[in-house]
Amino acid sequence: MADLRAVEAFLGSRGIPYRLGEPLYTYTTFRIGGVADVFVLPRNADELAEVQQHTAVNRVPVFLLGGGSNLLVADAGFRGVVVHPDFGEEPEIQYRSSERLTVRIPASARAPLAGKKISALGFGGLEFLTTIPGHFGGSVVQNAGCYGHELKDLITAVEVVTQGQVKTFSNSECAFQYRDSIFKRDASLWVAGAQLELQAFDPKKIAARIEDYKQRRLTSQPKNRRSAGSIFKNPAPGVSPKKAWQLIDEAGLRGVRLGGAEISAEHCNFIVNLGNATAADVLHLIQLIEQRVYETSGVHLEREVVLVGF
Repeated sequence: MADLRAVEAFLGSRGIPYRLGEPLYTYTTFRIGGVADVFVLPRNADELAEVQQHTAVNRVPVFLLGGGSNLLVADAGFRGVVVHPDFGEEPEIQYRSSERLTVRIPASARAPLAGKKISALGFGGLEFLTTIPGHFGGSVVQNAGCYGHELKDLITAVEVVTQGQVKTFSNSECAFQYRDSIFKRDASLWVAGAQLELQAFDPKKIAARIEDYKQRRLTSQPKNRRSAGSIFKNPAPGVSPKKAWQLIDEAGLRGVRLGGAEISAEHCNFIVNLGNATAADVLHLIQLIEQRVYETSGVHLEREVVLVGF
């Protein structure tokens, strides 16, 4: 195992904030997971680049943690360094006219709050983001979307830390796909923020959209917020015309429980922590769904949730 004392010495010498033995369950919407050996909170992209460079050169296991909304952290936690950017919340307006807005959003901004702030300026397109939990950086990595909208449709550039340097990727370089991007496929690319361009829109219609999306979420998703959102991606149309939840339901798994975890009776593409679930409980349910859905439909479901520390 890597010498974490050297990591501590490096962080101390650079004045980069960190903590030891930090419980990770407090940073995930599942409220599940053990501790991180070293928990680092870089305050800007340059500090993030320094941490990336040091951990890479010294071969220290590292994981970049955002808002924890699509993660399942192992009960044993993470042996190594967990990096949790602390860049603040505020979107930075780069250009604004009566018709168009160009804005940069830091990775550490809470996604729904960023959506609300920008929508309140009278520019449309981010209404859907107000319903998506987690941090904005994770939304970029996942190419977050719902109700026919995806983040990729608004992004013009992404600020990325790679090989210890801060670089800018164009939209096309991000290789966005449905719930996917180059950042999801390559863990060495760390998102620090993104630039978006939006068009002016009727404020009343923006408010109506936000309320509509909110109500649709409330009626279709579990009231228990201790979940990681959708566990599986919907199959591509050529694979199955049915959504993931329909395949899980038809496999007879709605409401199935194991330990403190349940395949939600309200929306069976969600697994919820009933209060005392372990990561092992949740993982077993994920594997059960994969097995039963394949047996009943022939479809291999693709995970949307990310496993950390297993």
